[in-house]
Amino acid sequence: MIYLRFLRAIILVIATILILYTAYLAVSGLYRVAQSPSSVREAVASVAANEISDAEQPEAVSPEAGKGPVADSEQQKFYSNFVERYFRLFHTKFEPFRQPEDKVLSRDEFDDSFVQSAARLNAATAGSVTFSSDRADLESLLAAMTAAAVEPRTIQRLRRYKAAKKVAVQRQIRKTRIEYRRGWNSLSTSCDGWFYSPIGCAERRAVEVPYSETTKAMEFPKGTQSHSQIFHAMQDKFFTLLENRRSSNAATAEARRIEIAESNVRGSIDLSLALRIFGGFIALMFFFLLIAIERHQRRIAATIPIAALPERAGS
Repeated sequence: MIYLRFLRAIILVIATILILYTAYLAVSGLYRVAQSPSSVREAVASVAANEISDAEQPEAVSPEAGKGPVADSEQQKFYSNFVERYFRLFHTKFEPFRQPEDKVLSRDEFDDSFVQSAARLNAATAGSVTFSSDRADLESLLAAMTAAAVEPRTIQRLRRYKAAKKVAVQRQIRKTRIEYRRGWNSLSTSCDGWFYSPIGCAERRAVEVPYSETTKAMEFPKGTQSHSQIFHAMQDKFFTLLENRRSSNAATAEARRIEIAESNVRGSIDLSLALRIFGGFIALMFFFLLIAIERHQRRIAATIPIAALPERAGS
């Protein structure tokens, strides 16, 4: 009896653990299987104004706009309108801080230097660039540059440039010049008696001689950049940050999709394991039922003789 009670207690504990673990595997497996990699959406990359207001332009580069097929009139209208709005921002917020000797850019010169709308239009027409994506990037650029133009840091840099004075700067420049020197050439046969020792002839030959030259130039103090350099640097930094974050968001989304796909596989495995454990639970309950029946029969067998005694005594 003690053994059966102990066995029954152990079976109940194991059965409880199995049913709880089965429930856990079933719930977690269903959750993992229910997830879909296609539900992951790549985060939209954006750049704030205060992230580009400190950008510095090392060198202004203006690639030539390529030629391409005739573009859609709606696309052409957008790029033309964008250049107008972007040029207005530059003209009202940055150009007032230029130095007198700085070149005043026309609309077309501004377009070639900062927007390159013709190249963008050709790329959108050829399909190498998605027009909707490029339009969204340019609108985001305009919004960020408009906000960055009124940042205290940007205004401070523009005012510093406008008030800056050029100073004389001396630099040591290393150069080379050609000098003709007389020397011995053991391979030369251009003189009489070249075959006598020492073999060869004396001759003049060209030699590159390094030297340093001091140059003087009037330049702005180091760290001072023009209004157009500041504008260009801010734009370049915007696109650099945007591209980096876009790549990072794409990598994060792809990693999440892979994680969900792996989770789906693990969920299927958990559900299969849950079914097996539940089958073991049923088998264990059947075994427990057999023990309960045996125990019940023992009780019946123990009570029957006691109940039969009065009947025999009366007879």
